[in-house]
Amino acid sequence: MLAAFSMWRMGPAFKRSKFAGPVALIGLAGLIFLPEQPLYFESDYHRCEFISFCNDDGRESYLKVVVWSLISISSAFIGCHTIIRGSRIYSERNLPVLAIGWFFLGLSWWTIAQSSWFADAYSRLDVLAWMVCFLFGIAATVYLFFHIIRFTEKITPKDPPIDPLDANERRLVTEMIRRNIGGGN
Repeated sequence: MLAAFSMWRMGPAFKRSKFAGPVALIGLAGLIFLPEQPLYFESDYHRCEFISFCNDDGRESYLKVVVWSLISISSAFIGCHTIIRGSRIYSERNLPVLAIGWFFLGLSWWTIAQSSWFADAYSRLDVLAWMVCFLFGIAATVYLFFHIIRFTEKITPKDPPIDPLDANERRLVTEMIRRNIGGGN
């Protein structure tokens, strides 16, 4: 869906935008037709005891995941931002800001390590299998994304070279640049 949105944003000037519809349909079909476990209030719900992500109260576990995600992602974002601010990319290195950034990044990793699924991830075989499947899904998505872009780059015709500016256009562009920079009145 993200690839399709990116292709649609190219606008009508680019011929690659016509590929956005089929890519969006593939993404929408993946969202609709991929199976998921029914919740406890749905009619075809059955209690599963062998899969770790099934429980009776989906709302409570959802809220826990949302709170945990907000804490870990926001602390990671704040940490990375302050580390970039404190490093010497644009100015001198600021050690207190760097230390604060690394503290927030460490806090983010600590919250990840304290989550309930983290202990399950390394002790249960079914969770490890789901994690491996998840990683394969991410890799397949990135692979398809780059191959869709490569395919559309090969298929779209190349635009002809643009003629150079003539003397009148060159004078007009030079005058506009001079006015915008402040060199002319």
